Amino acid sequence: MRTRQVFILLGLLISLAGCSVQNKLSREYKGKTHEELMLGLGRPTSVEPLPGGRKVEIYEKSTFLKSTPINTGQFQYDKFESPKAIKNEIYKFYFNAQGVIEDVKCEVSYER
Repeated sequence: MRTRQVFILLGLLISLAGCSVQNKLSREYKGKTHEELMLGLGRPTSVEPLPGGRKVEIYEKSTFLKSTPINTGQFQYDKFESPKAIKNEIYKFYFNAQGVIEDVKCEVSYER
C-alpha cells in the first residue's frame, strides 16, 4: 500500500516536471529560427514535413537512471530501492512556413 502511494506521488512529480520543461523550452525557443535552435540543441534526430510548408524537428534523449535507496524516515529491516529505469525524452519543435518556431511539445516516458 505504501509503495503504491510512493509510485503515485512519483508519477505526479514527473508529470509536473515534464510540464515545466515544456514551458521553459517554449519560452526560450518560440519565435526563434532553425539556426538558433541548432546552436542551442545541435542537429535534430529527425525532421518530418507537415502540410502547408510547415515542418516538425524531433530531438530524442535517453538517460539511464540507476536504482537508489529510498529513505522512509523510520527504522526498517529491509532496504527499499527505486527501480532502475531508462528515461526517454522527446522534444518536438513545430516550424511555420517561414521557418520560425511556433510551438514546442515535450514527451517523457520511462522504461523498466
